[in-house]
Amino acid sequence: MSFVIVEKNQSSVPSEADLKKAMVESGGTPGEVTGTNASRKMTYTGLVNHTVFENKLIDIAKGKRNSWAYSWADATVSAAAH
Repeated sequence: MSFVIVEKNQSSVPSEADLKKAMVESGGTPGEVTGTNASRKMTYTGLVNHTVFENKLIDIAKGKRNSWAYSWADATVSAAAH
């Protein structure tokens, strides 16, 4: 299972609904979302282009390029770490 952590940079992190909508529009299947307005972690499945997801989230949540910081953990990276 892959996940992305979105952290507050200049704006509060988007809502769970916004994160899931951006993931679906990027070709992924969202899973569980945990966290607060400072940082949210969302699990997902599928192959997701990180740039496409970030651009969709900016559009959906009315953010800017530097509103949030992203930490990605794709399945291949996660599996290699174990």
